[in-house]
This record gives sequence, structure tokens and C-alpha cells, in this order.
Amino acid sequence: MHSHKPQSVTQGFKDILLRLLLVVSLTQLPSALALSPNDAEAVYKDFNEAFLIRSDGDVFYKDALNTDKQSGTWAGSLNILGAQDAYERTGDPDKKTLINELLTTWLKATPPYGNDDSDPWEWDGWNDDLGWFTLALVRGHQMTGNADFLAPAKAGFDYAFRRGWDTKYNDGGIWEENPEYAAREKPPKEPTKEALSNDSLGKVACMLYQSTHDGQYLDRATQIYAWVSKNLFNHETGQVNAGIHMDGKLNTGTAVYNQGTFIDYAHLLYTITGKQEYHDDAKKALDFGRASLTANGIFSRSDDYLNTWADEFARGAGHFVRDHRLWADYHDWMVANADAILENRRADRGITWNGWDKPTPKDDSLISNKFVSAVAWLQFTPAAVPGEVQGLHAIVNQQSGLAIDHAGSAEDGKLMELAGVNGSLNQRWLLTQNSDSSWNIVNPATGKALSCLDGSKEDGIEIAQWAGTRNGDQRWVIEAQNGGMYKISNQASGKVLDGGKGVENGTLLVQSEWTGGEEQMWVLQ
Repeated sequence: MHSHKPQSVTQGFKDILLRLLLVVSLTQLPSALALSPNDAEAVYKDFNEAFLIRSDGDVFYKDALNTDKQSGTWAGSLNILGAQDAYERTGDPDKKTLINELLTTWLKATPPYGNDDSDPWEWDGWNDDLGWFTLALVRGHQMTGNADFLAPAKAGFDYAFRRGWDTKYNDGGIWEENPEYAAREKPPKEPTKEALSNDSLGKVACMLYQSTHDGQYLDRATQIYAWVSKNLFNHETGQVNAGIHMDGKLNTGTAVYNQGTFIDYAHLLYTITGKQEYHDDAKKALDFGRASLTANGIFSRSDDYLNTWADEFARGAGHFVRDHRLWADYHDWMVANADAILENRRADRGITWNGWDKPTPKDDSLISNKFVSAVAWLQFTPAAVPGEVQGLHAIVNQQSGLAIDHAGSAEDGKLMELAGVNGSLNQRWLLTQNSDSSWNIVNPATGKALSCLDGSKEDGIEIAQWAGTRNGDQRWVIEAQNGGMYKISNQASGKVLDGGKGVENGTLLVQSEWTGGEEQMWVLQ
């Protein structure tokens, strides 16, 4: 706010001219704070420099700058999700190692079972807490392959759903805090069913299905979503309402993290099932968040009671925009938020709080969760608009017109076939890039990646699918050729994808030495 003192008309006119000249001169200068390709890595490193602790073999994020106390339980999970965002962006091995270390220490500090516990984390009555616990664990499993993370993720989800899903009130839905725990609060609370518990656990169900291919998890994911869609999501506006009371009264409050978790949940279901309704819901929720939950387009909330704010929106919007190549609609807006984050960093630490449109205060008591949303946003906002390779595609051979197809199998080692283009999930591949400019080629429905086993350099060896590792045998170099076609070579073997001479469905996909023939040319559809 500016104060205004009385002044003469002449002096006022001079001041106006000076201000106009200043505005003109500033508009002619390039912004020193414009997003650069290095900023995502810089904010991640600054966050780690501020909050990451290594002590006696344990690795964890601390609560705040002024303490070395571990950020525990669900707050610790939210920080770990930010580290996972950085690995998702880069595929760097050191970041994978860090995720392993963080989750191993987190499980040590927050074990699923105590001496007298029959159910995982039964001391915690809040089902959204179990949502964040299990989300960090199952995502960590997908990134590292560590089975020690998958087992508690499954057990935690199963328990939260078993105790939390209730049909006596509101025809379903998962309680935010289970009623028997709410009754023991001082004073007792009325339990409610909220977006926070349902959408976080819905995301977990999707990822458990991708990780196990156990159909019950997809059934749970669609069951929870159907209830949220009917009871909490406004299909006209795209607003995700906060929750619903036992008497059916709707809590129409909004929160950016609720909006974002729903977007990511809907998008996950779309990539797994291909159903258009999920895509359309995600887009409506994204557009509502951008239009109605920002100030001049910028996400910003600095309330003391908040932990994170826009971290889940970063993931939901980031995945949706990336996978559908919607950069023309959203990139400028995403960059504007990134620029606000950079402009309002704490100068001595390089960290930004939830109030992205305000300078970050030099307050060492602010909890680390308040800074992780900024980290997440930068991981999903590229400095320049990506090209057409990124996102969901069918990969079609130029010679035969057949597409790479996993034939409906999620089995590790399944040899990839070529089949007529049919728009099925078998032929939908997600292409994402690593920090070394190589590409991952993953089927979202199965979670499996195209792989040249052990990087074999043998001509004619068949290409198979395996659980994702982002190792060299699963990294692909994609180079544009004339006529909108691409050469796709394996980073480890140096050999290229080859459709062979077959033109029949079921022809196996192989690798061979590059010749430039049409059987080695691919079109991304």
C-alpha cells in the first residue's frame, strides 16, 4: 500500500511523466527473473540444502530451518513427494537413491505396525494421512522397484478403505477421520467425508493397480471416483467441493490441493482406462483452479495453518498438460507462476513459501512443507514449450503401418508386437524425457517400459516390456527425420527399433543396425 501526500499540479505532472518513462524503460529490458532451464534443478537443490539431513545412516527432511527434528508422518510424506517430482523430471540415479533413503528412514520413524497393532498405522484415525503415507510409498516403489515400499502401501490402502468406506451415510465415500476416532476428540467431532481422503486414496488405488495389476485396485479406484464425481465434483463449473456432512449438507469450500489431487486422480484413470469422461473432468477441474483459485493467475496462500498448498495442483496440471501436449493453452500461465516463485524467493536460501506473489519472509521457524509446493511447480514447468515427441502416442511403423502393441499383457519380458492401429490402450505409450535428453517409453495402463534387455547389441533381438527402471536399456534416443518420421535408438545398445519385413498383426518388434529404411522409421500419432 502506498501513501499519498499533497503536491502541486506541476510537480504531480512531472512525477507522472517520470513514472511513464520508467515504465517504458523497464518494458524494454529483459527480465532477470525469467524462467530458465536450470531453475527446476536449482530450487530442488536449494530446498535440499535448507532441509535435508543425513545423520547416523538416516536421511530425512527436517521440520524447519531452526531445528533438526525430522518432519514426520504425513508431513514427511509431502516433502518426499517433492523429491519424487525431481526424479520424475530427470531420471537421475542420485535422485532415485535419495528416494530410497528417504522412504527407508521414513518407514523406520513411522512403522506400519507397533507391538500391539493388527492393522497398519491404526494409531492414526485420519484416512487422508494414510492416503499421503501410501501415495509416497507406492510412487516410490514405481520409481525404485523397492518391494519394501509396495507392501506397506498395499496394506495401508486396504486398511483405510476397509475402515473408511461407509454406505450408511451419503451412499458411500471414505471418512476423513473415522467416526470412532472423531468421537474421542476433545470435544468430539462430527465425522465428514472429504475430497482430501477420497482423492488421495483414489490415486493410490490407481498406482497400486499399475504396480500389481490386481483388478481389485482398479475396481476400488473407479468406485471411489464415481462417488466423488456424484457427491463432491461440480460438473458444470469444475469445482471440487471440500466434503459432505453426515446429513448430506455439502461443504462448498475450495482448496488448491483438493483441486489438484482430483485432477491427477482423474488423469490417472484416463490413462489406465481410456475413458473420455475422466479426461474431461480433469480439464474442467484444471480450468476452474486457474480461473477461480488464483490472484491475477498466481497461486498464493500464506496462512499459518497450511502445510502445502499447490503441490498436488502442480502434479495434476503438470501431468495433464504434458501428456496431452496442451502447452499452447497453459504454458504461459505455468511460467508466470514459476516466475512469481523465483521472484519471491528468500534471497539467502533460494526457497519460496506458499505465498508465491509475496516475498518469502526470513523466518526460520516456518515448516519445510510450506516450501515444497514451489519445488513441485518448477519440476513440471519447462522453460520452453516442449516439442511434439513428449506425451501420449501410438508409435506406428512407416513401412507396415502397424503400431507397437503389448497385446494386452502386463507380464515382464512380454515381447512387443506390431498390430493394426486401433486406438486401444495396448498401443498408447507415454514418452517422457530424462535430463540427458533420452526418452522413456512407458505404457500407462501396465506401467511397463520398452526395454532392450541388458542393452544387448545383437541385431534382430526382440524388444520386450519390463518394469520401469530408467536405466540405459530403457532409454531411447529419438531423432527427427524427413517427412515427420523418427529414428528411435536404444541408448545402451545403439541399435534402432525395427519393424522388420512383416506386415501381419503379431510381427515382433526387433532392434537392428541403422540403415535408414522405412522399416526403421516411426510416426508418432
